[in-house]
Amino acid sequence: MEKTKNKKMGRASKGVGLEIRKLDVPSIADPRWETISLKCEYDLGGKELYSVTWNKDGQEIFRFMPGSATPKRPQNISGLYIDLNRSDHRQVTLLGPSIGKGKVDLAGSYGCEVSSEAPSFETDYREANMSVAVPPQSSPILEGMRPSYEIGEILQAECTSGLSYPPAVLTFILNGKEVNRALTKDLRGIGNLDGKLVSTTRLGLTMRLERHHFSGGSLSLTCQSTLPGIANDQPLRTIEFATLAASNQRLAQEPPKSGSRSNIELYPILTCWTMTVIHVIRYDSLRFLRV
Repeated sequence: MEKTKNKKMGRASKGVGLEIRKLDVPSIADPRWETISLKCEYDLGGKELYSVTWNKDGQEIFRFMPGSATPKRPQNISGLYIDLNRSDHRQVTLLGPSIGKGKVDLAGSYGCEVSSEAPSFETDYREANMSVAVPPQSSPILEGMRPSYEIGEILQAECTSGLSYPPAVLTFILNGKEVNRALTKDLRGIGNLDGKLVSTTRLGLTMRLERHHFSGGSLSLTCQSTLPGIANDQPLRTIEFATLAASNQRLAQEPPKSGSRSNIELYPILTCWTMTVIHVIRYDSLRFLRV
């Protein structure tokens, strides 16, 4: 969870003074990102900027001083790499582990300090925490589905995500449409293995299958896993298929017929059959009398 602190230092001034309006630090960073930009939005209140200083866990990592011959001043911090081309008076951009420069340690508390020029020398400061996600290493596991079902039978399935941080959010999708959450149930997963934050998420599904679920004689059930709070996260999916039992195949493909129409169509057949039987009986009776 993101936490922010705000403190103002320096002499008070008339009117609106220097103020940091917003500190934009992702509460959870995805290690698959190539870069992570931390942004500091501020209002100088009509004063000139002296410096913007970024720190991590109380240690300076980057300073921007517009009045200096070298405005951008990165610090050599173990486990942290800064993209100078995308760092300035408004943001500092960190390189992610995917860049391959070495071990990267992004988790920590990041602070932004903004200072104005003389004579006011006002300063404002804010900080926020950032943790690092642990993406699942595999697609979710979907269990419990049978190869085929009868109309009216109950489908029961369970989905389990891979180990991750934060815990994955699971969703069932039937024939391309998200299943009503009322038909699902959160199940107990595995959490905090060996003292780590990673855990699994489990979700159960119980629903009665109707004729319309088997369009073309089959259905598809997908379990989708996403990481909450991660921008542009790509869902992981597992899909299973089931067919309509052979005894119901013809029923699923034929359109429903009304009872009145079926009776009307059947009546001439029954009438014809009855008249034929009566005719045969009468013919046999006459032959018997003649003999």
